[in-house]
Amino acid sequence: MNKRIVKALYRKEILDILRDKKTILMMIVVPLILYPLIFMFSMYLSSTMLTASTSKSYRVSVQDTENAEELKEFILDQQEEHDYQFIFVDSYTANRDSEEALREKEVDAYVMQSVSENRPYYEIGYMASETDSQTAAGMLKDMLSDYKNDLRDKILEEQGLDSDEVLSPIKFELKDFSTKEENAGYIFGYIVPFLLITSILMGAMYPAIDTTAGEKERGTLETLLTLPVKNLELITAKFLATSTVAVAAALLNLLSMAVMVLYILGSTEAVGQSMEVNLVSYIPALIITLLCVLVFAMFASGVCLCACIYARSFKEAQNYTTPVMLIFMMGGMAGMIPSLRLDGTTALIPVINITLLIAELFKFHFDLSLIAMVLVSNLAYAGIAVVLMARLFSSENILFGDAAASLKLMEARKDMKDKQIPGMGDVVLLFSILLIVMLFGGSLAVSKWGLYGLFVEQGSMLICVLAYCWYIKADFPKVFHFRKPRMKAVIASVLIIFGSYLVIQVIGSVITGLFPGLSTENTEMLVSLWENKPLWLLIMAVAIVPPICEEFVFRGFLLGALEHKYEASVAVVACGLLFGLYHMSILQFILIGLVGIVLTYVAWKEQCIFLSILMHALNNLTSLLIQQYEEEVTKALPFLADDLSAGTAFGMVAVGVVLMVLGYFVLNGGKAKKAAAEV
Repeated sequence: MNKRIVKALYRKEILDILRDKKTILMMIVVPLILYPLIFMFSMYLSSTMLTASTSKSYRVSVQDTENAEELKEFILDQQEEHDYQFIFVDSYTANRDSEEALREKEVDAYVMQSVSENRPYYEIGYMASETDSQTAAGMLKDMLSDYKNDLRDKILEEQGLDSDEVLSPIKFELKDFSTKEENAGYIFGYIVPFLLITSILMGAMYPAIDTTAGEKERGTLETLLTLPVKNLELITAKFLATSTVAVAAALLNLLSMAVMVLYILGSTEAVGQSMEVNLVSYIPALIITLLCVLVFAMFASGVCLCACIYARSFKEAQNYTTPVMLIFMMGGMAGMIPSLRLDGTTALIPVINITLLIAELFKFHFDLSLIAMVLVSNLAYAGIAVVLMARLFSSENILFGDAAASLKLMEARKDMKDKQIPGMGDVVLLFSILLIVMLFGGSLAVSKWGLYGLFVEQGSMLICVLAYCWYIKADFPKVFHFRKPRMKAVIASVLIIFGSYLVIQVIGSVITGLFPGLSTENTEMLVSLWENKPLWLLIMAVAIVPPICEEFVFRGFLLGALEHKYEASVAVVACGLLFGLYHMSILQFILIGLVGIVLTYVAWKEQCIFLSILMHALNNLTSLLIQQYEEEVTKALPFLADDLSAGTAFGMVAVGVVLMVLGYFVLNGGKAKKAAAEV
C-alpha cells in the first residue's frame, strides 16, 4: 500500500466532507450549541415545574370525618413547613358527589373518613390522569402521615410513655465512604458514554454516507475506480477520513460537556453551595476515554461504511444506517443497567465494552487487563471492517448492482424464484431476528420455566429458520444439506468428534488454568437448571433438541449461504466461530468455536447435516454424563479429571490427534467429493 497515494486520497476525502454543510452542521452546531441549549432548557423546565408545583394553591375537601375541623387546623398549621398551599372547599356528602367534584375539577383531591378494623380509615380521592390532582393527593398524603405521627405521640404521652424511646429503640444512619469525585463520576458514567457513542456515530454516519452512496449518486465513484490506486488504498483513505470526522465530533462533544460541567459548578458556587469536586482527579479517566474515543471512532466508521456501501442513494443509505444507530444507542445505555459489569465477556462485546469501560473509569476503577481487552478488541473489529470493505469494493455487483438482491425477503413471495440460496442480507436479517429471540424470548422462557424453557428457546430458533426459508422459497435439500450419510462417513464422524473432544478438553484445562475466572462462567446457571431433573429429560434438553435445532441454524442455513458466497475454508471457519460466539462466553467461544469448525468441516465435506447432528449429540451427551456422574467417570477414566498432569494431557492430545487423523482419512477415503459435487 502506497502511503503517498493514501495521503492524497485522504486529503481529497476530507475536503469533500468539509464542503458538505450537513456534516459541518452535525459536527459543530449539534455538539457546541444544541446540547448545551437542551441541557439548560431541561434544567430551567424542571426548576420551573418544581417551583410551580409547590407555589400553587390546591383546592381540597375534608368530608365525613368526626374531627374534620381538627384535621383542617392541623393541615393549615403544618403546610408552611412543607411549603404547601391548600384552599378548603365545602364538603361533599356522597361518593358520587365526590367523584363528580373531582371530574369537574371543583376540587383537586379530597379526604374522606370511614372505619376499618375498629380504627379510623382515611381515603384520599384524586385523579391520577390530572397533574394537579395527583400533586394535591401526594401533599395530602404527607399531611396525613404527619397527623398520624402527631396522634400517636399524644396517645403515648397520655400513657406516660416516651414516644421516641418506645418507637425508636435504636438509631442508625448511613455513612457514605465514597468521595465527592466518585459520586460525581458515578453520574458521569451514566451520561458521558451515551453522549460520546451517539456523537461518534453521528459524526461517522454522514461522512460514510457521503463517501459511498453520495459518490454513487453524484457519479464520481466510477472516476475514482479508474485511477491507478488499489482498492485497499481507496478504502483506507475513506476509512481514515470518516474516522477523523467522528473523532472531531466526539472531541467537540467532550468540550461541550466540559463547559456545561464548569457552568454547573460555577452556578452552585454562586449561590453558596460549592460541590468541591476536584476535576484534576479525572485526568487519568479522560486520557483513557480519549483512547476509547479514537478506537471506537474507527470501529463505528468501519460499520457505517460497510452499511452504506450497499446503498445506491443518500436516502437509501440513511435507511441502512438507522438500524445501526438504534443498536449503537442501545449499547450506549448499557451503563445504565445496574447488574451489567465490565468483565472478560462484556469486554469483547462491541459498543457495550466501550460504554462499560468509560463508566468504570469515571468511578476510578482501572483494570489494565480489561482496558487492554476493550481497546484491542475494538481495533480488531475496525481492522475486520476495513478488510471487509476492501472485499466489498472489489465486487461490482455490490458497488453498482442492486444491494437488496442479497436480501430475498425484499421481493414479494409470488415473484420469487424457486429453489433459492439465501444471500448475505438474509443471513444478517435472520441472525438479527434469532438474536432477539434468544436474548428476550429465550431468556424469559428459561427464567420462567427453567429447563423446559430451553425447549421453547431452541424450538423458536428452528421455527424461525424454517419459516424464513419457506417464505423465500429456498432450496431446502441444498441449503440444509439433506443427503443420506455413508457408513464410512458415520464412522469417521464418531472418530473425529471423540478425538476432538480429548484435544479440546486439554485446551480448556490449559485456558482455565491460566484464567481461573473463565471456568465459572455459566456453570452455576447450568447446575441450577440440571438439579433434580431425570436423566431422560436432561438428555432431551442437552443431547437431542439443541443438536437438531442449532445444526439447522449453523450447519444448515448459515453454511448453506456462506459456502455459495465464499471459499470453503472461509465458510467453514466463519461458521464455526459464529457458533462459538452464539454461546456468549469467552471460554465457550474458544472451545465451542473449535468444535463448531470440526462439525462444519464434516457437514461441508459430506454435504450431510445428519453427520454434524450426530457429532453434536455425542459431544453434548459425553459432557452431560461426565457432569452427572463425575465421581464414577473419573474413577473409570481418570484422565478426564479437571486437574490434568502434563503427561496425561500429552497422552490425551496424542490419542485425540490420532483419532482425528484416522477419521479424516476414513472420511476422505471414499468418493465424498464426487458425491458432494453431484448434490
